[in-house]
Amino acid sequence: MRPSSPLDRVAGAHDAAVLAVARRGDPVSRADLAAALRVTPQAISKILARLIGRGLMAEAGTITAGPGKPTTLYRIEPSSRRAIGLHLTRTRLHGVVVDLTGEILGRLALEIGHLQPIPDLVATLATMARELMDIGDGELLGVGVGMPGPVDRGEGVYRGTADPDPWRGAPLRRLLAAELELPVLLDHDSRAALVGETWTQPHLLRDTALLLVEDGLGAALCLNGRIIHGAHSQAGEIGHTVVRIGGAPCSCGRRGCAQAEHRAALDAGDAAAAADVLASVALDLVRLVDVDRVILGGRTVHEHHAVTMEAIRRDLSAGLLAEPWIHVEVLLSTRGADLIAVGAACEVLEHAYGVPQGLVGPE
Repeated sequence: MRPSSPLDRVAGAHDAAVLAVARRGDPVSRADLAAALRVTPQAISKILARLIGRGLMAEAGTITAGPGKPTTLYRIEPSSRRAIGLHLTRTRLHGVVVDLTGEILGRLALEIGHLQPIPDLVATLATMARELMDIGDGELLGVGVGMPGPVDRGEGVYRGTADPDPWRGAPLRRLLAAELELPVLLDHDSRAALVGETWTQPHLLRDTALLLVEDGLGAALCLNGRIIHGAHSQAGEIGHTVVRIGGAPCSCGRRGCAQAEHRAALDAGDAAAAADVLASVALDLVRLVDVDRVILGGRTVHEHHAVTMEAIRRDLSAGLLAEPWIHVEVLLSTRGADLIAVGAACEVLEHAYGVPQGLVGPE
């Protein structure tokens, strides 16, 4: 296979931009696409021909508005491509297979032994992935895995925690790719979750923080339409910021971390105090990176979503009282238990058909 040229990559960016508009759901015309992307209808015709030839889009009928030739409409072909997403925790594995728009075609769930040895873990991941391969039509692009951090996305390695950890340093991406003979992506669970939200809501979440509350507490950031990874692939480790001096001991070795304080409050049966911790973290994120949306996700936050959302909205209202021009929307992810698995699958779709940030403008 010949290496891609700059022109190949520009064509890929144009294709991805058209697909992003088409993912919104409604059939679109050439004129709609040209207006959305600020290019000529002739350029759109070339892109559509390429996408239709690859089975990614298809004609969706015509409409007539006044005299003249009817307008042809186009739609995305969801069943043309599939991706598998696996959500791995220390004791559970949850998997989905999604279509090109991120809609779930099937799901599986499994309780696994606590901290399985790496060979057993890779075998478990591969077994679930193979079962999901039989669900749905279209080309299978690969497998995404989302797991608690820290995760080196670039190297595909789980970096582990300060505690003794048999998974620490495991090259999970390489091992699973060799087992499946498929492309594999490995990422932090909160970042995978945010990619899933942005993929299924293209262009709507440009400046967003996602707070994920599972066994731990983490965050992911999308700023100016770009998912932030950080210099060491650890952006968003908000759970290890101190919210109470001399507070509850944390697994990282410090005391009073947001993650430890939140867990201590839940263990004490005080959902309101746990919500206050998340509200403090949310306000800090808004102050630090200036997002206009905060999304809440994860099993734990869904169990207490009413009190949590109320606390966050209260603290944001009070904390931003002197700046009425700042509006922040607080949302609850609708994905429930599927959030991270869907996000991991959408990372595979994003890798194949996302808009390369370096090749197109911010709009």
